[in-house]
Amino acid sequence: MPPSPEPQPPRRSSVGRSAALGLCGGLLLGGLGLLAAGLRALFTAVDCAGLSGPECELLQQATREIGRMQSLSGGALTALGASLFVLLRPRPPAP
Repeated sequence: MPPSPEPQPPRRSSVGRSAALGLCGGLLLGGLGLLAAGLRALFTAVDCAGLSGPECELLQQATREIGRMQSLSGGALTALGASLFVLLRPRPPAP
């Protein structure tokens, strides 16, 4: 008579892992959106209709700085979401 295989424990649903993966998706989507908004602010021309020279220059500088900060923050959020996804992915069972 062959030995009976050991019963495997039932798989538990992991609410924590599901919540963390939802957070990961939110970080990725939010980071990509912020990155796109920042790049758009960096590379699009500012409309200076009706503004004087110093006002237009101030608006251009402010838009460029905000775009740079948004791009940096969006890239960081995207990297954080990707690293969280790598940490939380399901691992194959041990042989």
